[in-house]
Amino acid sequence: LAEKTLKDPAFSCDRSSFFISRMPNMDLSLIKDFFGVISKMMVMSDGGDHEKRRKIAAMGVTSELLDHYRPIIDQTVSDLLNESLKDGEIEFVEGIAEKLPSIVLADLFQIPESERKNFYQWSHNMTHFFGGASEYRNEDGVEVNQSASNIRDYFTGLIKARSTKLGNDFLSVLIENQKSLDLDDSEIVSQAIMMLVAGQITTTDQFCNNMFTMLNEKEALEELKQDHSLLRSALEEYNRLDPAVSFLFRVVKEATSLGNEDLKAGDVVFIANHAINRDPMVFENPDLCNIRRKRNPHMAYGFGPHVCLGAKLARIQMQSCFSAILESFPNLRLHPDKPSIRKHHSLAFSGFDKLWLKP
Repeated sequence: LAEKTLKDPAFSCDRSSFFISRMPNMDLSLIKDFFGVISKMMVMSDGGDHEKRRKIAAMGVTSELLDHYRPIIDQTVSDLLNESLKDGEIEFVEGIAEKLPSIVLADLFQIPESERKNFYQWSHNMTHFFGGASEYRNEDGVEVNQSASNIRDYFTGLIKARSTKLGNDFLSVLIENQKSLDLDDSEIVSQAIMMLVAGQITTTDQFCNNMFTMLNEKEALEELKQDHSLLRSALEEYNRLDPAVSFLFRVVKEATSLGNEDLKAGDVVFIANHAINRDPMVFENPDLCNIRRKRNPHMAYGFGPHVCLGAKLARIQMQSCFSAILESFPNLRLHPDKPSIRKHHSLAFSGFDKLWLKP
């Protein structure tokens, strides 16, 4: 049923009506710029609009382009680990998991170092509002709308600058191909912001969830220490057991049925990722952490036409970071005196507020 929902065009990705339903006390005129930006994102689009927007975004994350950034990612991981260990312990959320995706994405867009601070804050505000980590007060709306406006204007200016001199970066690839797909600048801006916003929080949370699972599943960890070649399959198993995206959801476009349920237009269907990733009809011993699992069709990165475009970039970062940690800190463990703190302020995303580690 989950696969059907995520593939069937009767279920829409345009979730604007759902977002609005969660803001009964907000003056919606305060977030016009925010909705203007997200309405043109491929993750909120169906049909032909989605196909064009996804196609151009995919051009910006080809294997060739991502391979170019592998050495940069490896060096960033090394720098962050060295910086985080100065006090003899690591707070993994702030020290590694938040910083690495932000730095990598800024590198992917070739954002100058001097301009990244505001860039990070704007994307952070949009990500948390979009993901439901907000009380949806008018003051929250003002803040996120200003962030959306700022980042839209920033990318609009960047498009003009890059158009005269294309580079080897995500945005240049989109600019180079936009005419062939009949996309205007506002659509290019929205895909760029989507990649930035979606790629930041989900990767951060998945980093933390994977780290906690790895250190908590001691038998599997010992097996992994003995054979580092298992890391790739181990990370997929950690993704399965504790996905960063808690729920995938769609809006019913017209009356239909799902299983034994009759649905009407406007109904919202929620897919619990933690549940479907432990479906005993799909996974043998679904609650067991098996890092040698041969078949692992989890949905941590979604499924169907909207499967996450940034999944490969996220996996490259995971592989680089966890490989470095296994090599350099074989005795890494959860901090015995500082408990891990899960975050519980978003229906969409699942991660950690604090994750203290001891080398």
